[in-house]
Parts: sequence; structure tokens; C-alpha cells
Amino acid sequence: MNVTAIFNFLLIAGAVQGFIFNIATFLSRKKIERPVLFLNLFVFFLSLNNLQSWMIDKGFISSNFFMSHFSVPWYVLIVPMFYAFLVYYLKIEEKKWPFLQLTLSIFLLEVIARSAVILLVQKGVFKAETIALYNSIEDALTLLYSVFLYIKAIRILYNYKGLYHQILEFDNLKWIKIFLKLGGVVIFLWLVAVLLNLFSEDIKAPYSYYPLRIGSSILIYWVGYQAFFQYVILEDRIGLRGKIRKQGFSIPKDDIPKERSNTVREEGVFKDMDSYIKENQRYLDPNLNMDSLAKELSMGTSTLSNIINQYAKQNFSDYINSFRVTEAKKLPENPDFSAYTIVAIGLECGFNSKSTFYSAFKKFTGQTPTQYRK
Repeated sequence: MNVTAIFNFLLIAGAVQGFIFNIATFLSRKKIERPVLFLNLFVFFLSLNNLQSWMIDKGFISSNFFMSHFSVPWYVLIVPMFYAFLVYYLKIEEKKWPFLQLTLSIFLLEVIARSAVILLVQKGVFKAETIALYNSIEDALTLLYSVFLYIKAIRILYNYKGLYHQILEFDNLKWIKIFLKLGGVVIFLWLVAVLLNLFSEDIKAPYSYYPLRIGSSILIYWVGYQAFFQYVILEDRIGLRGKIRKQGFSIPKDDIPKERSNTVREEGVFKDMDSYIKENQRYLDPNLNMDSLAKELSMGTSTLSNIINQYAKQNFSDYINSFRVTEAKKLPENPDFSAYTIVAIGLECGFNSKSTFYSAFKKFTGQTPTQYRK
């Protein structure tokens, strides 16, 4: 198998995986929300673009002059669909324009312009080389528009956190930042291909696009799992938040255990602390640590640690996680929560990651959360 065959195999494999993702997503959702729709359109247009490139390389095109030179500029729609997904995922569509109308206008304009150039070449008005030149110019302009939206996506994530502070309570968006880094690599490969097409005498299309196609195929695999998974987790956590948690974490002053005199046994302090944590659901706070809890209880950190070790027979981490696991165990037993993912339940019960949740759950129950639910 030569290098070209390997590139083509990865190209068609990525496209097929993208289409399977689209089908599986639509079959698994009773309702297609806008973030899911634009995520699927992103994968769909990326897959269509790769499929079209594969068909051209393999020679599966009509011998008709117009059809043999015409290709649909699906790549115009790829980055805008991700940008629209980001806007709707963060629920800021009323504050940030998703650029859908402009994108569709650019797409239709390129289809018309490309058709016109091919027809004029066919009639002998332009030379045959004009088609290749037009393709390179169109590619460069589309790249500029994609870079524009890519930069706007970065600015939203890093400069406009105030617009989506509620989402940050459920998702730290690290996965989107990783996605943008991967997307940046793909855009760079796209830039290299454009420069080679315009200025190189030796490397032209389709060879200039091979690294870009590999990068985009990998991106399909990554997005197909990660983005959809994170969206499901986000929606489940939003749905679970009001059902699991009491209203807020306000701490009545009279309920805060005061510094105890030496005549009061430490066991009483532990019971008060234990009740305080349960009643205020402090264990649901993923950022709870020994320092913050000691401050709330008006006692020293070492005193708190000694009391927990002595009366709970656990260290602080296991003591708090035991409450979280107890809370998490209630939900799979309740049919009302059967539709929620296990990971979303763990995160809403105070764990800050899937791995920590699974590890603690198995430590206290002897089973993984998935086994326990079954």
C-alpha cells in the first residue's frame, strides 16, 4: 500500500465515521437541540468534504467537463458550524451572532462563482488554468473567513466569561480549549496547503491537502465522541442540579459551631460538624477542602483533621467522599433518574472528575457506578 492509498483510506474512514456519528446521534435523541444540530452539521460537512475529496482522488466523477471540474465548497460551512455550536452550547446566542446567514450567503456565492468560471472556461472565454487559479483564490478567502471565526471563538472563551458564567458552574470548558488547539493545527495545515497551491511549482493539489485531510479525519473522531458526550453531561447536570441540591449554600450564623471550651467533649464537636455538613449539603461542593471547611466551622485545620480521623475513622477526603457516594447511590435506585448519565450524577454529587467518582464509588461499595445501576 503506497502513501496515497494510506491517505485515501484514512480520508474515507474518517468520513464514514462522521456519517455513522450523525446517524447514531439522531437516532439516540428524542429531541435535536440546537447545539446538537450544529455539532452534527459540523461533523456532516467535514465528512462530506472528505468524501468528495476521496471521490475526486479515486476518479469517481463524471467525464462531463463541467462536473469533472465542479466541487461543492463544503469546507466553507465547517468552521461556522462549530462557531454556531459554541454560541448555542454556551447559551449566548442572544448576545453573540452565530453568523449563519452570512455563512450561507458566502457558500451560495462561491457555488455560483465557481459554476460561472467553469462555464466560461468551457466556452473558451478563459484558459483552463483559470479554474485552478480560482480554486486557490476561493480557498484563500474561505480560509480568511474561517480564521476570523476561529479567533472570535477564542475571544469568547477567554475574554467573555461573564456571558456564560452559569455554564462554568457545570463545565470548565477544558475540552473546548483542547478542541480549539486541535482546530488550530488543522487551520495551520490548511494555510500551508493554500500557500503551496499559490506559490509552489512542485507541490499542488491534491498532494498539498494530504496533511490537512489527515488532521480533519482525526478531528472527526475526536469531536464525534468528546463534544457530544460533554453536551449530554452538561444538560444532565443542569437537570439534576435542582433535584439534588437544596436552595443555595447559605450558612445561618446560629448554626455554625463555635469554638468549644475544654469542658465540651470533641465528640460533640464532631456530631455538630457532621450534622452541619449533611444539612447544608457541603459535600456537593467539588471545591470543598479542609481549609475552607475549618474556616466555616471557626476551628483550626489541625483540630478539624484530628476530630475527623478520631471519630470518623477516615481521612478528610474519604469522609467527604462517603457523603457523596451515599448521595450518588440514591439516584440510580430512583426510576426518575434513569435517563441521566452516571457521570453527570457523580459530578453533581460533588466529585470533580469521572475517575475520582468511579474510584471512590468502588472503594465504598465494591462496585463501579455502572455495575451498581445494573
